[in-house]
Formats: sequence, C-alpha cells, structure tokens
Amino acid sequence: MWPGVLPGLPPVHAYPHAITPPAVDGEPTEAVHLRQKMTERVIAGGWVLSAAVQDALRTVPRHRFTPESPLRTAYDDDLAVVTSRDESGTAVSSVSAAWLQADMIEKLRLEPGMTVFEAGSGGYNAELIAHVVAPAGHVVTVDLDPYVVQRTQRFTAEAGRGQVTVLLGDGSQGAPGHMPRGGFDGSAITHNCWDISPAWREQLAEGRYLVLPLEIHGYTRAIALQRHGDVLHARDWTYCGFVRDRGAAARTTPTTSLAGGELHLCHEDGTPPDAAGLEGALRGPRHEVPTGVTVAGMESFETLQLYAATTLPAFCRLALDRSRDTGLAAVPRGADAAAIVEDGSLAYLTNVLVKDGESPKERRSEFIVHAFGPVGARLAERMAACVRSWDQHVRGTGYPQMTVHPAGTPDHELPTGHVLDKTSSRLVFQWPGQRSAAQATADAAVLAEAGGGR
Repeated sequence: MWPGVLPGLPPVHAYPHAITPPAVDGEPTEAVHLRQKMTERVIAGGWVLSAAVQDALRTVPRHRFTPESPLRTAYDDDLAVVTSRDESGTAVSSVSAAWLQADMIEKLRLEPGMTVFEAGSGGYNAELIAHVVAPAGHVVTVDLDPYVVQRTQRFTAEAGRGQVTVLLGDGSQGAPGHMPRGGFDGSAITHNCWDISPAWREQLAEGRYLVLPLEIHGYTRAIALQRHGDVLHARDWTYCGFVRDRGAAARTTPTTSLAGGELHLCHEDGTPPDAAGLEGALRGPRHEVPTGVTVAGMESFETLQLYAATTLPAFCRLALDRSRDTGLAAVPRGADAAAIVEDGSLAYLTNVLVKDGESPKERRSEFIVHAFGPVGARLAERMAACVRSWDQHVRGTGYPQMTVHPAGTPDHELPTGHVLDKTSSRLVFQWPGQRSAAQATADAAVLAEAGGGR
C-alpha cells in the first residue's frame, strides 16, 4: 500500500521473494519443489508414461485439495490423504495415492476434448483428468456426501481450470443428464465396488474404458474395462485398495465368527459357508500339507489370491483378531488367509520361512496348508493342488482374461471359464491351463457315456 493512501500505516518495507515464480498464484515455493519430486517418483515407479499425465501431476496443486495436511504429506506419492471420517473414525473420503491416481488415469487412455465421468469426488483426481483433456474437455464428478461435494466445488473453483462439474447424487446411477451424445469417453470410479453398475456400462461410449477398484472375493484390483456392446473386457489390472462404497450398491461383508471371536470367516461372493461343526473341528487335530512352492521376500503373489478365489469351490477368507490370538490358526500377519469350507471342515493357506537371508531376495517362504475337520485332509490337498497349479501355469504370466456380462446372460452365451455371479453382472475368468468346472463336468459326462468314466 502506498504511503498516504491509508492513514496510520507503518513505513514501507521490502521483503524477499522467490527467484522462480510459483506455478500457481499464491502457493509457496516449497509446494512447487515437492510437486516436482512427487512427479519424478511416480514416473520412476513406471506408473505414468504419457506426457499429458506427467504434465498434470507437475501442474495441479495437490495441496490445495488437502488443506488439512502438511505440504509434505500432501505430496507423498505413496500416501492416501484422508479428508473425511464417519462417527466411528473410519475413512469415508480421501485423496488417493498419487501413483494410483496416475495409473488409473493412464488406463482411461484419454485425449484432449473428451468428457469423463467420475464417481467419488475429492477434486484433485477430477482436476488431473481435466488437465489431461484440456482445453475443451470436461469432467463430471458425482458424490453422495454433501460435505464432500461442497469441498470439491470450492476447491475446483479456487484451484481448477473451470472444466469440472460437481454433482450431489449416487454415483452408481452415473450422470445421465450430463452424458454427451454417444456416452462418456471414460469413467473412473474412486471407491471400492463389489459390483459393476449397469449405468456405468450403458453410459460409456463404445470402445472406451471404465476404470474401477473391483472387489473379487474381498481382493481389490483397479481394472480397466473396455466396452464392446454389452460386454466389458478387462485390459489392465493393478493391486490397490480404496474406501468402500456407501451408496445404494454398498454391501456389508457376510462374516461368521468362530472360537469366541478369535477367527472370522469372510465370504463376499457366492453362497455363505455352512459353519456347522467348525467349532469342534478347530479343537481337533490339524493337518499340514507343504505345497513345495516358495516365494522370495517382497515377491508379489497377488495373482495367487485371485486364482484361488475364482477356481476353488466354497472359497472364503479367514481373518484373525490378533487381540484375541491364542495360536489357534497361523493366519499370515497383515492379511487374511485364503480358505475353503466344506462338510464341517476348514482349510486355509499360510506360509513359513524356510530360508533366511540378509536381503529380501535371499529369504524364501513356503506356502503351507493347514486344515481341520473330518474332511480336512482332502481340503488341504485340494488347496495345495491349487497353489501348485498356479505355480505351474499362472505364476509370472500376469492376470487372466476376464469379461463382464450383464446379469441374466445365459450360461451358453458365456465364454468358457470360471464364472463369478454378482447382482448386476456375471464375471468370467479364463486362467492359463485351466478349464471351468462346467467344462470339466461336461467332459466327465462324455467319458461316462463312452464307457470310460470312473
């Protein structure tokens, strides 16, 4: 303020300023520096290849969408920043890790001028997408929480490009009133989904991509699904986790407690297991079956989880309440154990260290199956065979071919594979070296008719 314009002001002083102007008016120079470092880490991790997404990461001020957090937290590339919690303290809204947001946006395969739908608002992800489809593109983002919508409207207005429309509503219904002719050019769902809403497919343009974190027997993967008519084809998979859906399609995990709450059977898909007899079985002898399959420390076996979940009948997951742990079950720390239940018996997969070493690459652990109950030995052999089959046919080959079909699609119209039924969709998994249970049954019937069945 020039002296004399307002009376009573102190003398004018000079203050130091940054040599390089910040990228966004009013932001501290440290934010620019941290944003560049975050971007370089995401690029180095191989999560972003296109120049458009790289430029979005370098430009959009992430800290403006997480004002509750320190700058270094906002620009931690591996950290999801929680922005809202419910009465119990559970996170219900967050800004996801930057590497995951970049990965999902890359999977959309966007171009300038496209219109994109997003379910689950926060602002930052929508602004990243808006930057990629600029200057003529547009983003429509929907959330059912008025607080989240208000935040997103404010932040995109203050720190955005003016290309984001924020709506209050249930994201599972899409945004039909804002859909361009022919459908959205891409759709991103930013909360865990147990099922795939028909609206997401119907409002997606032919040949374009829907990217969503899909729960498959409790295991979440961010999958890029390309639309071909009424069928969605999986193109890319990423191991991940998001906050759960709270809309009309939200689902509570069916759980059966055992041993006074020490153990829990979690059964997200299919028919819940009959837990009759399991309490007594857990107090009986334990069968242990080594699989002979080992993994190095820090080696990913994420495809084994889905392989077991989608090929083993009566699959569920065994969770341990560690505050009540009496050593009844050796559930791996930090994860639930893949399990199967049948005829009052239980088998689950765990691992033991068989070779120690100074580095993770030198250490190896072997998959071991533990089982209880009258047919526990049989279940243990079945699960061990599954692990060996994964090791022989799937390990190192990546994820399976998967297609998503509308609910009600007749079996004879589905491709050969293992079928997982949801409320609105039928998922078909085609694993290397595997036939579906239906195909195996059909082959057995043919052999029986030919006199070769046993």
